[in-house]
Amino acid sequence: MELPMEHGRAGSFHEENFRRRSRYTLVFVLLAAAFCAIIILNINTGNVNIPLGRILQIIFTRSGSVDEVNIVWKIRLPRILMSAILGGALALSGFLLQTFFENPIAGPFVLGISSGAKMAVAIVMIYFIDMFGKVPSVILILAAFVG
Repeated sequence: MELPMEHGRAGSFHEENFRRRSRYTLVFVLLAAAFCAIIILNINTGNVNIPLGRILQIIFTRSGSVDEVNIVWKIRLPRILMSAILGGALALSGFLLQTFFENPIAGPFVLGISSGAKMAVAIVMIYFIDMFGKVPSVILILAAFVG
């Protein structure tokens, strides 16, 4: 009671599934390698020239001059990590907007979210400049969030 046709289709299905997963794995590995290369490039870029070997030594052993350790650990690495977190958050928010509204072109500009934030900031700026002459940046951030 063997069905050669079904067996042949099942084999091709598994082969196609394997190819697809291999392709996804390859793309993921390439993107991870590109991300690591960009991180290394960003750590190496700045006003103070620190050689790559010394940067790796600072990251793994925390040894080196005090200025270089502070530059790498207190300035460059936090910027890189915050950029990665912010980029991931923006990607997630775009994904959630598109999923929630079931629209592949849904975004903050299409939905009017950006316009509402700009309007709130403009109103707060007009109000604060008339009353106090200057606007604290925290107030502008809160206005954009509320808008």
